[in-house]
Amino acid sequence: MKHNYIKALVACFIAVAVFASSCQKENGVDNLGGEATVTINMQGVGPSTGNKAKAGLRASASAGNTVATPAVQRQVVKFNNQFNVKATLREVTPASSTPALRASANRAETTATGAGDILPLADGTEYTVVISQGGEVVTTETFTQGDSEHKFNIEAGSYTYVAYAYGDADASGADRDPLWVSGSLNVTAGENNTLSIVLEHKLTEVTVVFDAGAGRTINAIGAGTLAPNHSYEFNEQTGVVTFGGATTAAAISFTGQTPGQIWTSNPTMIAVEDTDNGVVELSNVTINNTPGSITSDGWALRAGVQYRLELNLGDKEEEGIEIGGSVWSPGNLTYDPSTDEYGFSDANNQPGDYWFAGYTKPKVLPDPSNSNQNPSLGTNGPLGDPCALAGSWRLPTRAEMAELQTNTNAGGADNPGTPQSWAVARWVDTFTPSTGNTLGMFFGTQVHPGVANRDNYLFLLFGGSYNDNNVLSALNTKGYYLITDPSQTSGYNFLDIGGQKESLGWDMSFTYNANHAVQIRCVQN
Repeated sequence: MKHNYIKALVACFIAVAVFASSCQKENGVDNLGGEATVTINMQGVGPSTGNKAKAGLRASASAGNTVATPAVQRQVVKFNNQFNVKATLREVTPASSTPALRASANRAETTATGAGDILPLADGTEYTVVISQGGEVVTTETFTQGDSEHKFNIEAGSYTYVAYAYGDADASGADRDPLWVSGSLNVTAGENNTLSIVLEHKLTEVTVVFDAGAGRTINAIGAGTLAPNHSYEFNEQTGVVTFGGATTAAAISFTGQTPGQIWTSNPTMIAVEDTDNGVVELSNVTINNTPGSITSDGWALRAGVQYRLELNLGDKEEEGIEIGGSVWSPGNLTYDPSTDEYGFSDANNQPGDYWFAGYTKPKVLPDPSNSNQNPSLGTNGPLGDPCALAGSWRLPTRAEMAELQTNTNAGGADNPGTPQSWAVARWVDTFTPSTGNTLGMFFGTQVHPGVANRDNYLFLLFGGSYNDNNVLSALNTKGYYLITDPSQTSGYNFLDIGGQKESLGWDMSFTYNANHAVQIRCVQN
C-alpha cells in the first residue's frame, strides 16, 4: 500500500512538471528561468516615422481635417529680379525598419538598421531605459553615452521597454529635442542578450541646403526663420507630445560656412503638430556680391519628421510638379494664336487647349471645319511634339504614365499609405473642397490636400474630349490626356481617368481614338 502511495506521488510530481513546462512553452518563455544580462547597443538617432500619438497618420485629426503631406514638395520662389529659386522639401526616411532585440538560442543578434540613416548619440548624452512587464515597471536604468559598456541584469522573461533622451537636455523649447522609442524584448537566461536602440525625434527638424549653382559663390546668408513653432509637453513614458500655443519662430543659422557654392544650415528644430502653412524666410542672402532674399510658405510639415529643404538658384523657369519619377508642367498645354506662343494654363485646375495626336496646333473652336484634324488645310499645324515648343518639355510616354500609376498605387513610392495602407493615392474632387463642379484627380494623396497645399500635387482635370462631331463629351466625368506609345500603330495613346467626387481614384487606364482631341500635360526633359 505504501509502495502504491509513493508511485502515485511520483506520478503527480511528473505531471506538474510537464504542465509547468508546457505553460512556459505556450507563453514563449521555454528555458527562461534565472537571471540574465542585457547589453545595450545604443545605435543612435534615426529618422522618425511621425508622432506616435497620431498612430502613423500623416496628419492631425484634432481640428476635424486632414493635412496631406507628400514625401516631396516643390515650389519656385523669387530671389531677386534676375533669379528664382527652386525649393524642394523632402522627408528624410529610414532605409529599413529596426526591430530592437532578437535573442537567439545560439547567439546574440544585432539587427541591421540602415546605419547610413542613423546619427550617433553624442558622447556625454544621458539616456534612460525603462523595462516593464505586465504594465509594471521592473527596472529603470540611466546611462551616459561614451561611458564604458552599458549593461543591466534582469530575470529572464518577456518585457516591453521605453528609451528616451534629449538632443540637448540643457536647452529650452524645441531645441531640447526629445528623443524616444519603445519596443518589446525577450531575455533568455545563459545567453548574450543585446538590446539595440535607435531613438527617434518627437519634434520636427529641418535642414536647409542652399546651392547657388555652378560658377556662383555664396558670400553670406543672414539670420533666417522657420515657423510655426509652438510650446509643448513631452511625456517620457508614452512618447506623446502635447502641443500648446504658438511661440517665437525658430532661427535658421549657417554657422561655420566659408564662401562657396553650397551652404548647409544647422538642423533647426520646431515644435509643430501638423501644418500646411510652414513658412521659411532667409533674409540678406548675398551671392556673387548680389543681394537677394527668400520667403516661401505653404509647406506641409508633420510632427516627429526630419526634412531637408533644398534651395537651388537658377534662371527664372516654369514651376513643375515632381511625382511618379517625372516633373510635370504646372498646367495643361495652351497655345495663343495671336502671339504664336505655347504655355500652360494659369492654374493646376484650368483646362488647356484640346489637341489631336501628332499635331503641333490645337483644335480650333468653334470652327466646324476643324471637327477633325485636316492636314490639307494645315489648321492644326505641322506634325511634331507641341510640348517641345513650350520650352524644356515634351509629351509624356506611356511608360511614364504607368510609373505614375504604379507609384501612386498601394505601397508605391508616392503613396503616403494614409489613411488607408491598402488604397491608391489618387483622390477625385474639385480643386477647392466642396466648391464648384469641375472635377479632377489629385495624385499622391488619399485625401483633398487643402487650398494652401493643392498646387504641390499633380491635378489632372476631367476635361473630357472633343469628338469628330465637334461635341465636347464626358466633361467632369472623364479626363483624357495625350501620351506617346510605341506599342500603338499611331505612336500615341490616351491616359483615361475618372471617378466620383470625394472618392479614391481607382479609374486609371489607357484608351485611344485618333479622331478625338484631348488635353495635354507635359513632362520636363
